[in-house]
Amino acid sequence: MGHTGEVPLLRLPISGWTVRVGRSTADRAALEVYEGSRMADVCVATPVSVSVLRGAWRSPRGGAPWALAWGQLPAGTTSVTAGFTTGGLRPAVRRIPGVVIEGIYWVAEAAGGFAGVTVHAGPVLVSGRLRRVRAR
Repeated sequence: MGHTGEVPLLRLPISGWTVRVGRSTADRAALEVYEGSRMADVCVATPVSVSVLRGAWRSPRGGAPWALAWGQLPAGTTSVTAGFTTGGLRPAVRRIPGVVIEGIYWVAEAAGGFAGVTVHAGPVLVSGRLRRVRAR
């Protein structure tokens, strides 16, 4: 996967993770997500099977709490909102507008102790749990 140079490495300020856009062998845009120097995910743009919520993580135990989610926008959609939810008996929701990258992908992060995320992208509404990052 080569890098396009169009979107440089973007460091997310809360989680410290980074994202960049690369190209697949078929010259399709690919979102690369890094935890430090380790590639955590590669999401290749495809109109056939869109992963609106591709990844959802939260901070390791013992550190400052944060949540991070990313995915691909459905066709014709230009914005996305991620609603990060706390756990417990009275869950709270914090809605964060996603940062749209090259009109194809999105990423959103929030500071705080969250357990799940609900993504609203055009007509699509999808929810998932946040996976805990393992402490290194």
